Amino acid sequence: MSSKKKLKSETLNSKPDGFTLLEVLLAMAIVSLIMTVIYVSFTTTSNSVQQAESIRAETDLARILLTRLSSDIANAYVKGTNGIFESKKEELTEESPRGGEKVRHDSITMTTLTNYRPRQNSTETELWEVSYFLKEKPDSKGYSLFRREKRELDSESAGLDNEVEYEITDRVESIRFRFMDRSGLWADNGWTTRQVLPRAVEIVVVMNTGKVYTTSVDLGNS
Repeated sequence: MSSKKKLKSETLNSKPDGFTLLEVLLAMAIVSLIMTVIYVSFTTTSNSVQQAESIRAETDLARILLTRLSSDIANAYVKGTNGIFESKKEELTEESPRGGEKVRHDSITMTTLTNYRPRQNSTETELWEVSYFLKEKPDSKGYSLFRREKRELDSESAGLDNEVEYEITDRVESIRFRFMDRSGLWADNGWTTRQVLPRAVEIVVVMNTGKVYTTSVDLGNS
């Protein structure tokens, strides 16, 4: 009789080895949840980093573009009938994809004293005719900003192919210029007084993300 009771007690107190199916499923669910949280966190962080890098790249591009434009405009040169400074306003019929104002594709042409390609160990500047304009892409899907530069003919460059046109970027949606005349009034219809410089120029560049970058260049009373 006592042996039966002892056997029954041992049976009740004994536990099976390993895990039950329910415990395994519960553990798998917990692991899956943890992995999902880690993946979502990693993806969100990665997207944030990519977005930050994209914004920084766009800002750097806009800064370089505005710096280049500002430098050319600040060094614009006209004297009497020598030189040219002219800008054309071009407002497209379609509005921006984000609504609001119509897209502007203004252009500007000027003679400017530049030093982008100086001779080695030379500090002298040269007179160039420079233009900035937007041109439709060959596939008709958007526009690209171009720069055309032409060295003024002199005894050294006469007879040479001295005009170069190249694409700067295809990330500019709109570009517009405003000009301050000698009386201090701002004009938004281009600049047609070819042999007279404005007192100041405002440059507005809209990137294809919709972000707007603005700067102004003071030409004084030149």
